[in-house]
Amino acid sequence: MSGTVPNMNQEEQYLQRVLQVMDRQIHALEQTAADRNTEIVEMKRHFWDEVTVDQDELLETYVSIMQQAKDLANHERVQAHAAKWVKKLRKHIHAPYFGRVDFVEDGDTELLPVYIGLMSVSDDITGEHIVYDWRTPIASLFYDYAPGPVKYRTPVETIYGNMTLKRQYLIRSSRLESVFDTGIQIGDDMLQEMLKRSSVDTKMKSIVSTIQREQNAIIRDDEHDVLIVQGAAGSGKTSAAMQRIAYLLYKYRDSIRSEQVVLFSPNDLFNDYVSNILPELGEANMTQTTYQSYVEHRLVSSRNIEDVYDQAERLMDKPQRDTQSLVKETERQAASWKASNDYMRVMDAYIASLKQSGMRFLSFGTPKRVIIGPERLAEQFYGSFADWSMPARMDKLKDWVLNELKDWAKREEKRVYRKLLARPNYLGTEEELRAMSRKQVKKWLKSMRAQARALRFVEWEEMYADMMRQLPHWAEQAEERTLLPEQLEQVGQSTLKRLEEGTIPFEDASPLLYMIESIEGFDAFNHIRHVVIDEAQDYSQFQYALIARLFPRSRFTILGDWNQAIYEANRIGTIGTVADMFADRKVGVIRLTKSYRSTQNIMELAQSVLPEGEMAEPFNRSGEQPQLIIVNDMAEKVQQASAVLGQISNEHVGSIAIIVKDEATAQHVHTALQQEHPDLRRVTKHTKQFVSGQWIVPSYLAKGLEFDSVIVFDADVSTYAHESDRKLFYTVCTRALHRLTFLAERQVTPFLRDASLQRNSSYEA
Repeated sequence: MSGTVPNMNQEEQYLQRVLQVMDRQIHALEQTAADRNTEIVEMKRHFWDEVTVDQDELLETYVSIMQQAKDLANHERVQAHAAKWVKKLRKHIHAPYFGRVDFVEDGDTELLPVYIGLMSVSDDITGEHIVYDWRTPIASLFYDYAPGPVKYRTPVETIYGNMTLKRQYLIRSSRLESVFDTGIQIGDDMLQEMLKRSSVDTKMKSIVSTIQREQNAIIRDDEHDVLIVQGAAGSGKTSAAMQRIAYLLYKYRDSIRSEQVVLFSPNDLFNDYVSNILPELGEANMTQTTYQSYVEHRLVSSRNIEDVYDQAERLMDKPQRDTQSLVKETERQAASWKASNDYMRVMDAYIASLKQSGMRFLSFGTPKRVIIGPERLAEQFYGSFADWSMPARMDKLKDWVLNELKDWAKREEKRVYRKLLARPNYLGTEEELRAMSRKQVKKWLKSMRAQARALRFVEWEEMYADMMRQLPHWAEQAEERTLLPEQLEQVGQSTLKRLEEGTIPFEDASPLLYMIESIEGFDAFNHIRHVVIDEAQDYSQFQYALIARLFPRSRFTILGDWNQAIYEANRIGTIGTVADMFADRKVGVIRLTKSYRSTQNIMELAQSVLPEGEMAEPFNRSGEQPQLIIVNDMAEKVQQASAVLGQISNEHVGSIAIIVKDEATAQHVHTALQQEHPDLRRVTKHTKQFVSGQWIVPSYLAKGLEFDSVIVFDADVSTYAHESDRKLFYTVCTRALHRLTFLAERQVTPFLRDASLQRNSSYEA
């Protein structure tokens, strides 16, 4: 603490001044918008009255129309600008600033008080800057320094000086509620105040008023092409990344727009969860998508393309119902191998071989006739175009097909015309016959031309199956020794079986797409300037290879927590492995080790679950000790879940989640509890919106979300027993902000044996 005693009268007076300025500007802008709207209505009503129409002087008429249109557009632009600023001022007038630093530049004697908020405000009468946007260079002092010698960097130079005061404000509904003087870490007092509250809803919030120094390093980093953030659960990495985008949109507002930023998130539910952060900061939302959406868009297939959640269900050892754990362990090992660099080398060897032979082509034709067969396509690909690269060959083959189709269409029109002419009962004219011929051929031609232009003349999935049939051979070609030949044979047969059943397994979708893109050529999104990847630890080698090539002109912010790498089958090894995927770019790594989400009691328990993981330092916020309730059977477990849920609901503590391991358990528990708890909703992979309330969530869908209270429904040895479940269980534990309760049937999971818990054999309501 700085030791300064805040002068509350002065602070109240300053707040009133800022509010008066903002209120005055709101009224002035509203008047401007109203005046311009009147002008616009009048101009539209009398538009043609003001236009000089002269039949003999068409140029003069055109100039007159363009001038009227230009004047109208100018009025509309001014009105839109005024309306935008009114909306922004009204939004932030309830809390116009949250921080202040007093700064004296070296060589100067004048002290500059810098009030910091979500938007800049200038006094329209004096011209004085009375609130600075948090993204301005001088505002970085608030996040990076304690009172004393400081510096900040402008686009032109580095400014040195001395900070004499660092202060935080809690302003609600335009009223000053609290003032904190603070040191290097932003507001432990304010953080305590904000973190101890229950969530009003489950949307992720802006953290601008409590950004820590290490988070600020993420936000303002513009040195690296690729910034990798390893952040502990609840460390604010996702929120910091959102503020980073807001900062970049502000700093580079002349060269980057929000639609040129893409966020890859785990699912649509998570997209909704973070959707309000940028608008809260006054920026339009970026493009939000999922990797699965890209795969399904790009990989046109008659087969079902499995997603990561169905894969998780398939490979997961299910509670009390699994008799095939050994088989699943083999499947997990195979899926994990397919996500690795080892398998990428095998794929590269197979792709290289396709330069000489092995491409499978589809025919072009009508329902009754083949026009261009696979043999002719192969002849061109491996003969006429053999000296070109694979993508160039595909382009040349496309052009060759289009020319062949054009020649065929001319011949076919004549053939169809002669056929129609030969019909003895047709009484139409010659021109009608020719028109009918053209129409029939055009219908066939349109479909085949579309097929050629989209390069849909290769049997990609059959080629992938060909590789699976000879997997030991291609592994040998790539000098890959991770799996034994008999294991490779088993992997190939298992994959072929899934393909024959009509499904492309999730672990095969990216390698298949990698093969297609490598041969067709990557269709790069050159207009995208920044890509954010969240839950980065769950992306495979192939996924990174694809994304890196899809966005060659983009910078990347990559967020992950390797403690939460819950998809064993898709995990990329380490942060270093991710960095290697961007070896041609400047990569930086920042680690966030302090967790702000959960109480110290919950985080200490979570760390005991994962003793070998990267250590997280819990924020000094104590709470209730996590509770363990031992029950005898499933019926009693459901009963206890209902009792705990009822008590927590009666205490009005905000959002509550019952987290179960898998989808089947979620359905069972939801059905069992719905009558007594009608507000209880179930999260599935199709859930797109998230609001505060009571939820049942499968374990793998809980990641990234947070709840005031969490009930872990199946913390028993029959559900979480294998080492492969450890990180999943850790992730489940770290969803709770304030209260964590475990239910276990008979015997608790070994992951909790060293945990500090309040133990009960039955629940006391």
